[in-house]
Amino acid sequence: MNIYLEDNGYDVQDYISAVAAVLDLDKYDSDIRIDLMKKCDGDAGGYCYGDAEDIDIEIATHVQGEALDIETIKTNIAHEMIHAQQIASGRLNDHGIQIVDECLVKVSEWDGEYHTNTKYDDQPWEIDAYAREAQVAQEAKEMLAQWN
Repeated sequence: MNIYLEDNGYDVQDYISAVAAVLDLDKYDSDIRIDLMKKCDGDAGGYCYGDAEDIDIEIATHVQGEALDIETIKTNIAHEMIHAQQIASGRLNDHGIQIVDECLVKVSEWDGEYHTNTKYDDQPWEIDAYAREAQVAQEAKEMLAQWN
């Protein structure tokens, strides 16, 4: 696994390395690009997308025009890196927009089960990421403390 960070002045490289260690991302043969940007599409806190070989993560530093505190940014990093783990391990596959019964639908696959136009709060990959993000963030902070 290789991680490439587009750093916009935030000191998060070591934190990202700790999250990667907590998630055991080294066992995957993926390139992960992380970009901290002022705003993500839809005013989201972050996005993760790609396939098992190439994964892109976008992290917002501002939402609704307001700067996010560093702890929120770090939680968002943990959340999106959990998605990177889901993608790298093959649990989550994005099949993009497809035509089904003459309608455009967003198709994703989670643990071998196909999901079409699933509401955000019902997406099992989001349920998994939200359930784990605080623990991953905490373990990463503890790991950083041991490194220093």
